[in-house]
Amino acid sequence: MRIRALVLGGFVALASSACAGQDAVSEEALGEVSEAAAVTKIAATEGALTLTFDTLGTFQDRANGRALILTATANRYLSNVFTFVPDDAFGTARIISERRLEIELPVGHELNTVLSGLPLFLTVQTFTGTPNSYTARVDIGPRFYDFRGSNEIWIDEVVKPVYGAAGLPNPLVYRGHADVTGTNLTVTAPDGAPVMQLLGGGEYNMNWTYTAVHQAVDPHTVPLTFTAQLPSGATAQKTARLVTRVTGLALTSGDPYEVWATPGCQANVLACVNGMPAGTTDFGWCGSYREVSRCLNATTCDVLPTEPFSLSPLDTSSLEPARDAWNDGSNGGAWHGIDTIRGFDTPECPEEPITIAQVVAEVEELGQQQQQQGGWYSETYTDRAGLSQSMFFNTYYGNGVDLLAAVDTYAGGGPIQAWIAWEETSCHNCHSWRDRAILYYPDSGIVVVVDGYHGYDS
Repeated sequence: MRIRALVLGGFVALASSACAGQDAVSEEALGEVSEAAAVTKIAATEGALTLTFDTLGTFQDRANGRALILTATANRYLSNVFTFVPDDAFGTARIISERRLEIELPVGHELNTVLSGLPLFLTVQTFTGTPNSYTARVDIGPRFYDFRGSNEIWIDEVVKPVYGAAGLPNPLVYRGHADVTGTNLTVTAPDGAPVMQLLGGGEYNMNWTYTAVHQAVDPHTVPLTFTAQLPSGATAQKTARLVTRVTGLALTSGDPYEVWATPGCQANVLACVNGMPAGTTDFGWCGSYREVSRCLNATTCDVLPTEPFSLSPLDTSSLEPARDAWNDGSNGGAWHGIDTIRGFDTPECPEEPITIAQVVAEVEELGQQQQQQGGWYSETYTDRAGLSQSMFFNTYYGNGVDLLAAVDTYAGGGPIQAWIAWEETSCHNCHSWRDRAILYYPDSGIVVVVDGYHGYDS
């Protein structure tokens, strides 16, 4: 199963190879057009079928109300056509002659859904050819064309759906871009003028709600007028029409849900979303509306591969002052001290949820254990509330409150899963113990291992 590459061609190229008897398409008198806007046909081929769409959609009054109409031709006789979006019937497709079809997409919810980036699927079945059942993916979007007027005003052809409030009541915004040599760019239209957003340096975003963008594209024959004041004091003006176009087309004989599976959150989009300042509502720089929407509730582990559990050493030099402070106060008859404070990082996206028992086992495996043969005499699993059972974090020996505060700052704070242990060591005419505490911070994934001792004379 293969998806063939898109075949783009202008009207003249396609007309020269069109079959005799097909409807002729008249060309409009146009001003300046970009290379993409000049493409009036878009085609895709799979197996025995070639499907060709007119890129320009038109709005018409139909029995069920106002609708966007898209037309296409096939090189095979058509037996059945049907339109849908993932998991839902959408629009209406009908055969209008042996090899011609049209799609009727009602304005409102259905048009807004497709313009916002959800692909429209078209089932096409033919009487002849092998195979004879296909699905087309049709992408639709607003595009500027027919630019007339001053070269001092530049208008980007593309208007894209983004997730950006930009002073509008709905996070779905249709955004265009314009650049002007002068200042005070304004856009006027009988209906559907955008909300202008100055970016600086003569650059502007143009923001539409769905209602406004529909007004701007319907009817497609009415242009928008751009006016700016030039540095010389003169006024520059330009007009352009905003229309609805077929912007992408692909064809498959396979399962469309596998060929065009809905993607999840993408790592680069999530990184952009997470990198925005707190309170950000405009994520237009991060990707399209649907790309950003998929990432708003995603976590890093939704986009990164999982890793086996391991401990990676971290620098703990910032904890040395806290260790020195805790060690103060020993005397000849009683003593206490912290030998080392070690830090480790855990995988950000582990294969399985990390537990404190797993952390303890890995610390032992890394050879960090210093106890005598036979293991720890006493071991306790606890949480933050039980840390006072450890001689490191109570106030009987050193200042455990200050030590824990320093460790919290280092590891990020939050809940703690802990393991505390001790064992008695050999000491002539005295009692001596080695102590260990392992603290795992699930929120940051950081592990802190504290090793020390305490004792007193007999």
